[in-house]
Amino acid sequence: MSYCSTCDAFFFKDKVVGVVGGSDCAVISALSLSDLAKKVYVVYRRDKLRAEKINIQRLENKKNIEILYNAVPAEILGKGKVEQVKLKIKEKEKLLDLDGIFIEIGSIPYFEFAKDLNLKLDKDNFIIVDDNMQTSHPGVFAAGDVTNQDLKQAVIAAGQGAIAAKNAYDWIISLA
Repeated sequence: MSYCSTCDAFFFKDKVVGVVGGSDCAVISALSLSDLAKKVYVVYRRDKLRAEKINIQRLENKKNIEILYNAVPAEILGKGKVEQVKLKIKEKEKLLDLDGIFIEIGSIPYFEFAKDLNLKLDKDNFIIVDDNMQTSHPGVFAAGDVTNQDLKQAVIAAGQGAIAAKNAYDWIISLA
């Protein structure tokens, strides 16, 4: 099971995988996986994808991608690894044989601590930072998915963490 097709796609070369979700993130993940995997199933709980039209068209044109609408994963089965996913599709159950599954349904970062610190947040409750990862409070830096930066991936968070650490160090040194 993975939450990052960019990170883990190469593990599934010539395998059968599923992507759970219907947004652009899920569709783009399915498209990238389809270049490596033998078969890609897109499992979506509604009857129409929410992705951009051009991405849906690309998805529909891929011969090794199948979209399963009105499908909800109920259980992941396997011994130490993903082997099957039990789906509920309109009151019926279906077992889908998979080598892996990618969860692309989005996430909500924990930001309550930022409110407690009185940090400035944007309308979606992400911490506002500048290019140095400095928050609205001097000496407080933030990085990763809790920030108002556009890209939300582990590799981006790691880079932001390095920037924040370097600037926090410089800030502390400036106090001496």
